[in-house]
Amino acid sequence: MLKHKPVMSRRFNNFNDLRHVVEHEEECTQYNHIPMEIIFQDDEYINNQYKFNTQGIKALCGATEVNGLFNAMDAVEEPHMSSTFLNTLINQDDIRNKLAGKRLVIVGDTIVGVVGSRYMPYSNRQFLDDLFKDNNNQTLALERATLTCTKMTANFVEQHQGFKMKDGEDYTKIGISVKNDGIGYVPVSSKIWTLRPICLNGMMHLIDKGISYAKHTGIEEAMRSKLDRIITLAKDQYEVIQERVKTLTQVPYTNTTAKTFLQLQAPFDIIPEVKKQRLYNPKKKYADVLAHQKDLDRSIKVLDDIPTTYGGPHTLELWNSGYRDKHSMYDYVEAFTEHAQKRDEETQLEIEAGAGILTAWVNDHKEDLGYLPF
Repeated sequence: MLKHKPVMSRRFNNFNDLRHVVEHEEECTQYNHIPMEIIFQDDEYINNQYKFNTQGIKALCGATEVNGLFNAMDAVEEPHMSSTFLNTLINQDDIRNKLAGKRLVIVGDTIVGVVGSRYMPYSNRQFLDDLFKDNNNQTLALERATLTCTKMTANFVEQHQGFKMKDGEDYTKIGISVKNDGIGYVPVSSKIWTLRPICLNGMMHLIDKGISYAKHTGIEEAMRSKLDRIITLAKDQYEVIQERVKTLTQVPYTNTTAKTFLQLQAPFDIIPEVKKQRLYNPKKKYADVLAHQKDLDRSIKVLDDIPTTYGGPHTLELWNSGYRDKHSMYDYVEAFTEHAQKRDEETQLEIEAGAGILTAWVNDHKEDLGYLPF
């Protein structure tokens, strides 16, 4: 069985702390061409020098283009068997040719990824410095950031900009969510991020127009230019997202909403446990009418129960208040974002992104959901 370090995530609420960690990360990171000879030892080391974390050994196995290689090697229980097989495979001529030109991404003594010859390293430290260079984006303040190995997601809010919800009683902050990494998993990208301070619920929103990402290619100066472009593009969409979120308060959540979601195939598979339940799909063929109705009824109940099953204290207080007919899609979506705060860092980000996708879908289908303009 392969021995590999788990991929760890860290959360930050202070910009200086984040900046310090990514500066250290940059100092410890190197991009080395894959050596001509690779020798696995003790199912853990290569060339008696480097260990792997999980994504590092997955990346190297993936670079061989041998389907299922990582899963097979990780499943072997006999000691040294994985090393023996990999030593034979990776030193074959056809595999050597596939690895030629690729580079190992090494942080300290650990291989964390594999990148191609055209990949342009753009460190998280450089990314943050470029984000605020020449006094740009000084109105942004870090709300929170997640660092998973070299993958960074940083959520910033505007210090002097936001919008009021629900007759002015509820305030929502707006800003940007930016991503970068050093192993080729994600491009430099930006989304719009909203934050409800009363309960710290966050949501990521896709940008409607333009390309909001940039691949790690070209020269470093080009990466700076690409970053400026996608940040400007995101900020230009603030008002669009503001109206999108406000619209949620004008769409009621009633006793027919869940059925409409299912019939129109809304993107409600946001929480992992809900996704595993494989809810009703109108395209699925059922044995008979009874089986069809049974699955539909089951799925409606799952969706109706999401606020009380997964929501936090703010959601439960509202949903159990007895004013069922007065609930809105804003209240419903907030159940997802409040639940996200209970999850690990990466799952929280995924749920917040899913909530943003659902918000956009509701806006596109608001007439089907009983939109009630003020």
